Amino acid sequence: MVILENMIGIDAPPARVWAALAALEALDRYDPGVKKSSVLEGPREGVGATRHCDLEPKGWFRERVTEWVPDQALAFELFACNLPVKRLSYRYSLAANGSGTVVRQRMEYRLKGGPLGMLLDSLVVRRKWDAGIKGFFAGLKRYVETGKG
Repeated sequence: MVILENMIGIDAPPARVWAALAALEALDRYDPGVKKSSVLEGPREGVGATRHCDLEPKGWFRERVTEWVPDQALAFELFACNLPVKRLSYRYSLAANGSGTVVRQRMEYRLKGGPLGMLLDSLVVRRKWDAGIKGFFAGLKRYVETGKG
């Protein structure tokens, strides 16, 4: 299992950061890698809520919420995608820091393809996904602090 960890400071209280992350249909407003996001049938929030995301320039995934603790933690797991992923889950934790919030993300994944997938990960995927997470965090920061995607 590969683990990627990232964090960012956002100049807003945890409740405001939470509001952006918990609006499952709003991911495309601040994640430059997501073309369109929408909530699937069923609950729109809380554990068990699901969403579909179309990626830039192509690809898609569906994920479900596995943890929902307002203003503190939110976690997801992929349950369908057209990416070379066997398993992927990630978790955000939010912590107040003065008048701002520190957001941490821990992602765990395994690619399909056994040894070939591991090689592909070490050569390309890990760096690309880590850069994507950093782009996501930059977009989230801008969105929460300014209201602009």
